[in-house]
Amino acid sequence: MENKNKNEDFEITPKLVFDLNLALYLDLVAALEGAGAITYRQMAARVLNISMDARADGESGLATALEGVAKGFAGQGGGLSIELLKAARSLREDDAMGDIPMRPDEG
Repeated sequence: MENKNKNEDFEITPKLVFDLNLALYLDLVAALEGAGAITYRQMAARVLNISMDARADGESGLATALEGVAKGFAGQGGGLSIELLKAARSLREDDAMGDIPMRPDEG
């Protein structure tokens, strides 16, 4: 029997790294939302902001992918229009629509 390293045929590509990071991120967001630490709307706003910045930097492929993730988050729970989040971006600070979870009171 040949003792071939099974990892030799496994190629780590930028797409694979992105896909794995995204999958782990989405699982983390689902766990945090389930624990009540954040809402899907908050995550939709954050991911959409990153998408819009990427588009402004000329990264249209990344921007489109991230906007799709943001639409997925926005559609969870009560749902929220992605177009409303886009319009609100220029009108608010990060905490104006609750994008930053508040630190629990110590005491």
